[in-house]
Amino acid sequence: MRDKGYGCIQPILDELIKTEETYVENLWMGINNYGNMFERKDLPMGLRGKKYVLFGNVEQLAEFHRDEFLPMLHRNKHDLKRLFDEFQQYIEQHCFYGYVLYTMNKQRSLKLCDTYKNYFKLIQTELDDKLGINSFLVQPIQRMARYPLLLTQFITTLFKNRDYIMKPVIESCCRLEKRLRTLLTTTNESEVINDIVCLSETHEFNTFYQGKFRKVSEFNIADHTLKRTYRGKVFIFDKCIIYTEIKGKQLIFHGRYPCEHIGITAKTKQFTLYYEHRKKQECDFMADAALVEQWLDLIREMVSSYAEEERKKFKEMRALEHGEDHMHPKPANLSLFRDSNRFSTDSGIGNMWILPKPETDESSSSRATWYATT
Repeated sequence: MRDKGYGCIQPILDELIKTEETYVENLWMGINNYGNMFERKDLPMGLRGKKYVLFGNVEQLAEFHRDEFLPMLHRNKHDLKRLFDEFQQYIEQHCFYGYVLYTMNKQRSLKLCDTYKNYFKLIQTELDDKLGINSFLVQPIQRMARYPLLLTQFITTLFKNRDYIMKPVIESCCRLEKRLRTLLTTTNESEVINDIVCLSETHEFNTFYQGKFRKVSEFNIADHTLKRTYRGKVFIFDKCIIYTEIKGKQLIFHGRYPCEHIGITAKTKQFTLYYEHRKKQECDFMADAALVEQWLDLIREMVSSYAEEERKKFKEMRALEHGEDHMHPKPANLSLFRDSNRFSTDSGIGNMWILPKPETDESSSSRATWYATT
């Protein structure tokens, strides 16, 4: 009975594995064809030193799929539940976050391709490559969008044959599809980061140093420093929140809240952020209640994760001070404190901040967010 049900999904599984094999093959063909161009003597001056701008992290993606993901598909082709579960584990372990980084770099890459299209056309002709470099560079974007579509086919077929297929298999597939959709949304949203413009040299920063990108949303922002309200986009990363003003196609950077300095109060349809204490870089972020609650959850996760990292480092430092060498403390994660826009990054080691639920009564007085415990 079960063989009848699983036989119906075999074509979809075959397509997943076959297209994955083709994807890996095409990535490495593109890397081998175009990766050596930076050693050519006729390389234009404008392309020199721009290898990462052009290719992004495509080689890391290719290595992951060749060495990890494709072997996993082959290994579990007779065990669908394990295949779905291990697929999700890769996502939870941030192995697919490389696609977010790749998308963040995409606009810069396309601009180089357009600027030097005649040079790339010359190389394409020499290689007898029918598709060209643009086709190669768009493949990761296309592949990432393909996974949820294949999983939707799995789910549809599994439900049609649910009398023959075990319920845990269907549940695993549904969990994976939902997680992939969320990842795809994050990946697509990350491209908006390229629209951020810093008008002041003091506010220059590198988006790659802000931790992993989580989400971007639009808010009405009441900026107490500028003493005006504007429509803006707010970005949350693992380590900070960035707020911008929408001006045409550009997003004008106005400020950043590192998670170790963030202060917050909350109401049903708005929350207020400030830098360490009230009236310092203070802004009200206003939207519908559902979006506000979603962002409060994201901020809770950001602050809690940071506090947990600090707690671990504090314990390791204390152990080291007392000569407990058997703990083998790990070196501090310096990427946490990379801060290229010259903000202070005092860590407040040992502090834990507890973020309350928003006030449900609009007229009630706001509550301060931080409660420090050591």
